[in-house]
Amino acid sequence: MILLLLFLLSSPWMGINALVRVPIKKTTLSRSSYNVEAISEYLKQKYIANYTYGSNHDFTEGLSNYMNNQYYGTIQIGTLPQTFKVLFDTGSSNLWIPCWDCPQSDKACQNHDKFYCDQSSTCNHTDQPISIHYGTGSMQGHVDHDIVCFGTDEKYCTDSSQGFGCATKEPGNTFIYAPFDGILGMAWDSIAKDSIPQPLDQIYANKNLCPEALVAFYLNRDLQQNVIGGELTLCGMDKSQYKDPIVWEELTSETYWQIRLSDVALNGTSITFGPTSAIVDSGTSLIAGPPSVIQTIQQKIGADENGGIDCNTIPQLPQIAFIIHGTEMILNGYNYVIKYNDGSCTSGFQEIDIPGGPSWILGDVFIGAFYSVFDHGNKRVGFAVAV
Repeated sequence: MILLLLFLLSSPWMGINALVRVPIKKTTLSRSSYNVEAISEYLKQKYIANYTYGSNHDFTEGLSNYMNNQYYGTIQIGTLPQTFKVLFDTGSSNLWIPCWDCPQSDKACQNHDKFYCDQSSTCNHTDQPISIHYGTGSMQGHVDHDIVCFGTDEKYCTDSSQGFGCATKEPGNTFIYAPFDGILGMAWDSIAKDSIPQPLDQIYANKNLCPEALVAFYLNRDLQQNVIGGELTLCGMDKSQYKDPIVWEELTSETYWQIRLSDVALNGTSITFGPTSAIVDSGTSLIAGPPSVIQTIQQKIGADENGGIDCNTIPQLPQIAFIIHGTEMILNGYNYVIKYNDGSCTSGFQEIDIPGGPSWILGDVFIGAFYSVFDHGNKRVGFAVAV
């Protein structure tokens, strides 16, 4: 169920934290769209290009996990503003939304809100092509430039030079029913397609309005109807949403939000072979890791070959700790088991093997268990117990 909320803004000079608050919405989880092979292929396609060579073949279900079990919110583009629902993705670095000139045959584009450059007095249309490859095909379109806003106050907007992808072709069929219109990348500019700067760069540059160059996620994984999906805050942290301390880990690479992962333990026993690396990715639903380690976890938690778990066993499932900066970030069964709307359950873990790449991808299953902070200014990621 899509949960609709309003934007809230606050100002530090009025005695309130300098936060831009973006309400997060969430989708109803569907067991039918869970496909182990598709999720694995999607993750490989998303990361493999920056670590090694990838295949060019399409994979029909490659993006199904991109729209299932995801959290998203709204931004505005242009003058007068046009509103779009976007997936906030810390695992990519480009903003793109559907374009007015996409063909009638592109059902994904036609099913979503489209950007009309001619309806914005500040839009600069270009013929510069842009193409972003995914497992199911490529997002193709052109680069336009306009104002991008994160709230109802124009102070939290970019100027009209902000570039973004205006999509005339969307990848595969899985975006047809996606609850969001486009994707807002929040990783680092070094991996942005065509070196297009991110909208957040301009927001962070204004130190008076944005004293802290960071974004924080509070995600609510409760499946009940009429429950708030969560909140994304820019330029500061909401202390009412977490308990101190925040565990900080510096980045090992300014590409993705990649950090050092010291160890992973199951019921206090290490199941890895020393320190490794992990990418913290809000655009990925699951926790993905080395096949041998994930197989051990799946066996210990009683998951079948498709990841299915008996929901009645959740209270007795073992704790799994991710050791970050000397601190155990503990997940219990309620954290790492995904409950679907039909009453079934599945493991939140997935195998992945990227030669030369990170060993782990920490997606929403991990992020949703904590108050998660992506600190651009200090080049670090932080986690605290969410309240």
